[in-house]
Amino acid sequence: MALKFPADFDKCVKEGGRVRTEKPKEGKYLHVCYDKAGKSHAGEVKSKKEASEVDSYLINLGYEKEFGEFVMASKTELKSLVPQIKLSENIFKQKTAEIEVLHAGKWEHPQYGIIKISEEDIDKFVQSFEDNVRKVDLAVDQEHMPEKGAAGWYRSLKKVVEDGKTKLKATIEWTKLGKQLIKDGIFKYFSPEFDFDYEDLETHENFENVLIGGALTNRPYFKSLAPVALSENLYAGFTSKLKEEGGEKKMTRKELKAKLVEDSDFKLDEKASDKDKKVFDEIKAEIAKEAEDTKKAKEKEEKEKEKEKKNKKKNKKMSEEFISSADHTKQMNEMRSKLGVVEKKLRFKEVTAEVGGFVFSESNPKGVLLPKNEKAAIDLLMAVTPKVAKLFTEFMDELPAVSSKLFREEGGDDGEGSDSEKVQAEAKKMMDKEKGLTYGDAIKRLQNEKPDLFPKEKEE
Repeated sequence: MALKFPADFDKCVKEGGRVRTEKPKEGKYLHVCYDKAGKSHAGEVKSKKEASEVDSYLINLGYEKEFGEFVMASKTELKSLVPQIKLSENIFKQKTAEIEVLHAGKWEHPQYGIIKISEEDIDKFVQSFEDNVRKVDLAVDQEHMPEKGAAGWYRSLKKVVEDGKTKLKATIEWTKLGKQLIKDGIFKYFSPEFDFDYEDLETHENFENVLIGGALTNRPYFKSLAPVALSENLYAGFTSKLKEEGGEKKMTRKELKAKLVEDSDFKLDEKASDKDKKVFDEIKAEIAKEAEDTKKAKEKEEKEKEKEKKNKKKNKKMSEEFISSADHTKQMNEMRSKLGVVEKKLRFKEVTAEVGGFVFSESNPKGVLLPKNEKAAIDLLMAVTPKVAKLFTEFMDELPAVSSKLFREEGGDDGEGSDSEKVQAEAKKMMDKEKGLTYGDAIKRLQNEKPDLFPKEKEE
């Protein structure tokens, strides 16, 4: 007697859907077919013998059994998008465990089309991990839901060849949560998350083949459920008219943007959903805004260039005005030296005038300082601090005037007042004739030039 099936189940089987056998209750079996969209279509509950006949029927149709499922023989070379990796409690004997993440081959996905991974792709996954492209530690979470907490952390990636296959393996350090989930039988399988064209949202740099993370799960892709997150930026709603390996080529949001930049007349398919249309309009608005921003930036740049051009005409070139740090220091030191000389000359002039006011003479009978002490007083004031100089001036102001008799005795014996007056007169003439000449120096010069003006000392 020919086998009969529900219409939806029969259609799904003949179109090459994947068939899984379930046990709804003891001694009974149920075949369920999953179409390319991932929708399930149940057969009928049968006995073990009847279920065996269904298995034979599927094999006669061209199905082969792979990992507990029946798949069309023509598609058995297409490996699952998410490897079926069974986890056991044995992996917790050590702090870390090594698991398979991916292997080279083909992947068929009802939403993303045919995906290929080569040995070169696996090398790139390892490189992006070692370069820390993600800038954060990669986590293994629960069912691709990071908010539930990390079950483990990727510690290293490597490429290995086992059983003739090139594989990507990861060393996972399990958390207390992850260990408990496996030990309690909450999860039994592992599902990776990765992106072939990853964009850093901060720098907008693009990287090839970047591992995003992974998750503990009980329904990997080939068990009819597509991964929650194949990519962070993949948007499969947009399709072009191009065909690739029997399926529509899906475009990411970035690819759609590039297409619109290249061809502003590009339009969505008439069957596109409202969500697709909304995103399409958002991207067009984004492109328009970027074009406007670029225009404004260009205008601003042109204005800045014009302003710079005008400034160059008004000012000398920086190369002509530039003075090195060493030259600048040298010039400053020379200037300080010159200023020091000028300041010293001015100070000497002031001190000389000040001391001259204290020197006794016919024109300054109230003087408290003998002419022979004038130079010593000037040298003293030039050498001391302003505070000491002030104290010296105050001290001189309080001294009594030198008597004329004492002054005459300084020039010779008693009764030689007339000679002293002659000496002072000659000294004054010399000082008037030669500006800057001090009284003491004038006396010394007169002693050499006109010794007759000075009486000889009496012999005792």
